[in-house]
Amino acid sequence: TTQSGHSAPTMTTPTSTSSTPFHDALHTTYITTLGDKLDSPTSYEGAVTEHLRVSGVYWSLAAISLLRSPEEVDALMGLTRPLIRPSESGTPKESRPAIVDWVFDCYDPRTGGFGGNCSQRQHPQRLARQPPT
Repeated sequence: TTQSGHSAPTMTTPTSTSSTPFHDALHTTYITTLGDKLDSPTSYEGAVTEHLRVSGVYWSLAAISLLRSPEEVDALMGLTRPLIRPSESGTPKESRPAIVDWVFDCYDPRTGGFGGNCSQRQHPQRLARQPPT
């Protein structure tokens, strides 16, 4: 115990178990539904972060890849094939293109770089570091 009489915090080691549960399914659900929330036409957060979509996709894929296998990531996030979700009528429909296709849609052939979203140019700070062509 410490001088104040409280128990000193203990550090967990790889062989010990944590007393706080890790809610794997909740993390996965949050990551996989975030894109739908941001794509909503009424989403304020989606509107103000539109220029950051490529970065958001990168970090979302990195996080979900820690939780799931590559096959599960592809099925959950639509990495290499279009994401198919049920429509309001219950029939499957494509909700968005494959992430790989979308990222290449963000490519700016004029600068040779990738914008933060489709129809956006590469950020000027990154342009300043590129060698002249």
